[in-house]
Amino acid sequence: MLFIMTKQSQSARGRYVSAEKVQELFAQLGVELCAGRKRIRAARSDKSISIYVNGGTVNITFNEKGGKA
Repeated sequence: MLFIMTKQSQSARGRYVSAEKVQELFAQLGVELCAGRKRIRAARSDKSISIYVNGGTVNITFNEKGGKA
């Protein structure tokens, strides 16, 4: 899986991209993680989602406003 952004990060916290690009990125991630599977192991807590695939983990963490966890 390879996602290419044409410009370097504009700040340490990232840069603004279109919502459409983010939707496409997550859609492609879902396709690639689930390829060839009927079920996938995942867990969700109040502040994160973990997806377990091929001996690895994809973690998505949600932070409160201001970057406070």
